[in-house]
Amino acid sequence: RVMKISSLQFRALSVAILCAIAPVSPAQTTATTDPVGFVTVALAANSDSYVFIPFKRTPVYAGAASAAISANAIPVSGTPFTDSQFVYVAVTQPNHYYVFLNSGPKAGSYYSVTGNATNSVSIDANGDDLSAVIVAGTNFQIIPYDTLGTIFPVGKGVDASAGNGVGARQTEVLIPDNATAGTDLALPVSYYYNSNVTAPGAGWRKAGVSGVLANDDILYPDQFFVVRNKAASAGNTLTFTGTVQMATLSTPVGTNAVSVNQDNAVALPIAANLNLAESKIWESGAFLGSASHGVGSRGDQILVYDNSITGRDKGADFSYYYYTGTTAPGPGWRKAGVSGTVADTDVIVKPGFGLVIRKKSTGPVLTSIWSVKPPYVP
Repeated sequence: RVMKISSLQFRALSVAILCAIAPVSPAQTTATTDPVGFVTVALAANSDSYVFIPFKRTPVYAGAASAAISANAIPVSGTPFTDSQFVYVAVTQPNHYYVFLNSGPKAGSYYSVTGNATNSVSIDANGDDLSAVIVAGTNFQIIPYDTLGTIFPVGKGVDASAGNGVGARQTEVLIPDNATAGTDLALPVSYYYNSNVTAPGAGWRKAGVSGVLANDDILYPDQFFVVRNKAASAGNTLTFTGTVQMATLSTPVGTNAVSVNQDNAVALPIAANLNLAESKIWESGAFLGSASHGVGSRGDQILVYDNSITGRDKGADFSYYYYTGTTAPGPGWRKAGVSGTVADTDVIVKPGFGLVIRKKSTGPVLTSIWSVKPPYVP
């Protein structure tokens, strides 16, 4: 059975859903594939554009664990793999892979692949105890990460730079900092596309490491990135194509230091608009409510960056909090500065938006999981 989406609505965006039936791998448990589609996003001149990847790349394997995970290796039936086929090798095997969990208590989570045998795949558990999470029958997919080279092939969608110097860079791709404690964090990692064909050749470079191509550097599915066009740019467009994620999605939000508020740059690869009520972040327990409307007494906040409001190094364009008090019109989402109106239907996830969850510290370092089912998933 082909899974279909009744409607994918993007405001001022074009979306096409093309359904197909094809096997993912010989060991796949079903012949049905998820829908695929495309989205085009405008990247304004002389501005920062907040971008997330609304699709996944086509899975190379879909199946179930044949037994519980052991030593971070997930066993599968038969011998569907060749040894080390998921191990990155520059040029000859340029993909990095992750395991995405489709079922179980951590459905929607993903883990980087570190290696594989013919009948198992090994992952980086990232500190998680998965012994009771991945057991016999747990469904999962193996998916290639998107990279600078797959999202911006041959520099498509950006203005190329003729040199490595800061002044020569025309478009930069900036990666948020989710490791440092605090709020209003800088964008510490910068990439640019160098069109110079001299060694190591035309391609993506990481600032400070100009002698190495960075085409295969990963863009993670649950984090946005920022495309910064310089003043000389006329503006560009970026077209995403890929497979629609037809599953629950999860991303961690938390704090990094004791008694320090924390900004979490997050994204959900959802191919549709998502409003505050649909986000379920309050219901998930991953979001601290606010008993009053005062700025100083607010709990967690959602900061939204809207690409239709241009600028570089700008602050958030909108801020939201969940009011738990009883003053009319009662509990619900509020937009900062509009405390008398419930904002449950305000959209916070769509192409052209960046999203930061500002967690208010309650003392100890804590991490919660925000899980949400896309509105088009049955």
